[in-house]
Amino acid sequence: MRNRFVIVVALLVAILAPGYALAQGELSQEDVDGALERRREASAALEQMTLRFTEAMADEELLRERISELARSVSELEQEIGIRRVQVRELVKERYMAGGSLGTERVFTARTFSDIPVQTQYFAVINDADLIVLNGLQAAEALHVEQQAELDRSLDDQEVVVAELTVLAEQLGAALANADEEYESVAAAFQKQEEERKRREEEERKRREEEEQRRRDAAAAAATSTTTTPGSAPTTQPPSDTTSTTSGTQETTTTSPPETTTTTTPPPPPPVTTDGRTCPVNAANSFSDTWGAPRSGGRTHKGVDMVAARNAPLVAIESGTVTRTSNSALGGRSVYLTGSSGSRYYYAHLEYFADGIRSGTSVSVGQLLGGNGSSGNAPDWLPHLHFQYAPPGSDWVNPYPLVKALCG
Repeated sequence: MRNRFVIVVALLVAILAPGYALAQGELSQEDVDGALERRREASAALEQMTLRFTEAMADEELLRERISELARSVSELEQEIGIRRVQVRELVKERYMAGGSLGTERVFTARTFSDIPVQTQYFAVINDADLIVLNGLQAAEALHVEQQAELDRSLDDQEVVVAELTVLAEQLGAALANADEEYESVAAAFQKQEEERKRREEEERKRREEEEQRRRDAAAAAATSTTTTPGSAPTTQPPSDTTSTTSGTQETTTTSPPETTTTTTPPPPPPVTTDGRTCPVNAANSFSDTWGAPRSGGRTHKGVDMVAARNAPLVAIESGTVTRTSNSALGGRSVYLTGSSGSRYYYAHLEYFADGIRSGTSVSVGQLLGGNGSSGNAPDWLPHLHFQYAPPGSDWVNPYPLVKALCG
């Protein structure tokens, strides 16, 4: 396991090092697309690291299971030893009354079988049944010492592994945050720029309309002047849509442009493919193919773990219906989604459910389902989405190819 951490740290050094400079001047859609592509490249660069990381997580999960088994076995052995010691005491009493000697006073104070001084003359009266009792106690005590030592070693190993995984999780989160930062900044700047451009275009359109209206009004007034004969009353033209007459004075009424309000909106979701799907994590993320990997309780991994920042937006991979939400000890806050294509999807370990997400809710592709988290049996130090996929009419299959195609 130690070699895994060395490789992971080396990868992180390369990924965390460079920053980026937000493009100056006018931005284009190509700038946004380029930032999105760089985010995907950064996520892909983390894939090998994530693979080793998830393997280490699985090792830690199996270690936790082994510790539980050892603790249970040690407890059972302690109960068994207590019973066998009572049996040995009773045996000593019987043999003593029969004229044998086993150092009776030491039997009742000995901590282990090896502490009892067995006198030579005792073996003359011991029988096979006695040996079974004594050997059973000796074997149980020896196994207890062995398993207690293994339990202590396992607890020490777990403490080291968890400490290292905690540090690596923080570094992985920082790497993913770096990958997100450029895209979110460029996308937000481009959106603000586009809103400003549309506002200016609207103002310019209204200015031209007003200028054209004034030109038409002036032309109409001039035409009226040339057709009026001396001594005759001027022909009264009907007021235009933008004029009103008060006490013989003509006023031009104009409509001022509406006030604009600035709203903060999240970056656009990843592009929707031709079959109407998008990446289920709308943020920088990293994942690897761990389908079938061993898990605690004799289970195997039936999905793909997508590592992303805590509360990163998790979105509907395609339009469809939420068939169920749950909160269990294993999957934590979970969403079951059936897409319009008939495919089924499972999102687990969510930090929260988005407003309105419940059984029967219809959702559109890219709609927020909740935030990335570590609920259920996921470790607190590594928020991630456990994602499963089942094609129409099929059981769960390896989702890695689908996620790879959608998320890069």
